[in-house]
Amino acid sequence: MERVGRNFRSFEAKISERRYTAILKEFGNADTGEFCLARARDGSTMMRHDISSPGRVILTIKGGLLTKYWPNLKEAQYVNLGKHKDKAAELLALGIGQPPTDMQKSYDISYQGEESVGGTPCAVLVLKPKNPQAAAFYTTIVWWVDKSTGIPIQHKLQEPSNDYLLVTFSNEKLNSKIPNSKFEQKLPNDVKVQRLQ
Repeated sequence: MERVGRNFRSFEAKISERRYTAILKEFGNADTGEFCLARARDGSTMMRHDISSPGRVILTIKGGLLTKYWPNLKEAQYVNLGKHKDKAAELLALGIGQPPTDMQKSYDISYQGEESVGGTPCAVLVLKPKNPQAAAFYTTIVWWVDKSTGIPIQHKLQEPSNDYLLVTFSNEKLNSKIPNSKFEQKLPNDVKVQRLQ
């Protein structure tokens, strides 16, 4: 993971997200789509989280601007991330392209052994946020890291309620060329836009 973090340029994959509700002891329907992450020339993080099913939602981060767009509703939000621009992308792209030495500044990380995800041998790591404000959102985060690539291919984001979000990547591509335009959204004129700070 340290080597991947040092040489990281980009990552893209298919994504599946399933929310587990503890009180019901069941998963909801999966949200599926694609995920892209890249380093800009200035070192900042660019991201695209594009859910296509069951409903289209596109979230992009580029140049300190977060854009979230619901095409079916013709609604969008702009958020100027300011000094938090890299922190927002890091949370959404947890562990991808980040050296463990950087992650240890924010998390206590422990090794929990090995498991297979979709037939891929993985090392299992458990992260506990050091910041109490972060722990109020996620008490623990579990990574399944592909042993051959050093890339986390599954995350479990555990909430204080014991609900959790399970995020799984497939068809991963590391350091492929992704055009900067992939991280920009040109919204149609009839979209209602809300601007948040």
